[in-house]
Amino acid sequence: MRPIAKMWASVLLGIAVVGAPVVAQTVTIDYDTGVNFLKFKTYTWGKIHATQPGAEDRITIAADRDLALRYMTEVSSNSDVTLTAVDVAKDKTEFTTFYDGLGPYTWQRGWGSGGFLDTAVTIEDIPVNTLVLDMYDTKTHKLLWRGIVTEPLTGNEDKNEQNIDKAVTLLIGKYPPKYKK
Repeated sequence: MRPIAKMWASVLLGIAVVGAPVVAQTVTIDYDTGVNFLKFKTYTWGKIHATQPGAEDRITIAADRDLALRYMTEVSSNSDVTLTAVDVAKDKTEFTTFYDGLGPYTWQRGWGSGGFLDTAVTIEDIPVNTLVLDMYDTKTHKLLWRGIVTEPLTGNEDKNEQNIDKAVTLLIGKYPPKYKK
């Protein structure tokens, strides 16, 4: 009877050790602590970039649903904040100049501040299956809030698509952060 109990204990421990990385996820939130996020009631979508076809729609649908629970409303113009999203489901190298294409959300340097066409471009590897959701102040174009969630890929495409909804819900669940005066 004792060898069977030891065998089951070993099996359960093995399953727990092997299964831990599969369910592990990383959620990181960073924000401007001097901003009272409760004053923001409207948002507009900016640039959305995803490596999977159709992921942009899933991101916006999930975020719209979750932000409505936070009493925020999507408007076409004159919003309080602008949201952008990047979803990477495959090995991907991103250029930091991705944010240069945000339409009015670009920062240009004046004459005499540098050389002709001097743009600092860096390359960074984004971990597989990462969703980055950014919130900018529409008036000042300042980054106010950033949420990053990384989930492990599964072998099932349908499961990976469901992870987008889960990732957005995890991120929006951390919004609004506590205001510190």
